[in-house]
Parts: sequence; structure tokens; C-alpha cells
Amino acid sequence: IECDHGKLKRIIGATLGFKSMKTAYATIKGIEVMRALRKGQASAFYYGDPLGEMRLVSRVFEM
Repeated sequence: IECDHGKLKRIIGATLGFKSMKTAYATIKGIEVMRALRKGQASAFYYGDPLGEMRLVSRVFEM
């Protein structure tokens, strides 16, 4: 978690802050999910399932 903190802080700094806790939570959650997918860390959740990424994002954002 600590090694990703600097990169996350750099991305958040470009957004000029957040207006509310709700938007901060959703934005940080989205950034973390996209980074995990890009790094291949979420492959354990959708192993062998072509729609796995979609299901993972759907579960994370409770859609």
C-alpha cells in the first residue's frame, strides 16, 4: 500500500482536491480499481472468465 501511496497522491493532486467525502471515496476507489486491473493484480478474481473484469468493476462500485 505504501509504495502506491506516492503515485495515488500525485494523481489526486492533479484533481485540485475534492468537494465532499462521497466524491473523494468514489474517485479514489475508481483509481485503485483501474490501477489493479492495469497491473494484472485482479486476475485472480476473473481467472478463466472473459467478463470477469466487468463483474469485478460492477462489484466494486455496487452496480
